[in-house]
Amino acid sequence: MKRKKKESAQAPAASTLNEQNWNNPFLDLKLDLPEPPKPPPPPPPSPEELRVSALSPEDQALLKAFGGDAALDLNPQAATPKKRRKLTFQLRRKGRGGKTVTCVQGLQELELPEQMEVCSRVKEALGIGAHFVEGVLELQGDQIQRASQWFGKEGFLCP
Repeated sequence: MKRKKKESAQAPAASTLNEQNWNNPFLDLKLDLPEPPKPPPPPPPSPEELRVSALSPEDQALLKAFGGDAALDLNPQAATPKKRRKLTFQLRRKGRGGKTVTCVQGLQELELPEQMEVCSRVKEALGIGAHFVEGVLELQGDQIQRASQWFGKEGFLCP
């Protein structure tokens, strides 16, 4: 038994579909809708935005990741903390295979860029390894005397 080929049901045009298949009471209405209002123009960029837009996209991403616009300040004194913090120094050996580290506490309130700046400056000044762990600066070796002198010169309150 041969099957009959189904006639291809081509979809009629949209206007004929509306007129033929269903009764649309609004078909005869011809409404002129007003155009939507145009959005206001964007505000002019601020000087900070102009300065940041001069950076490459990679530099902008790094700037955003490391604390925003603080790295672009032309006045280095503005980036330093306003109130000096009281620091405490402590020697620790536990969990380090007998190695001694000097822990400097009291710097956890600093922002990430400020922590990075302090860490790099103390490493350079004392010639030792240093890093932040959960807001505590760890210096390699027994550095209490040298570190307290250096932090005192930088304006921190040391015992």
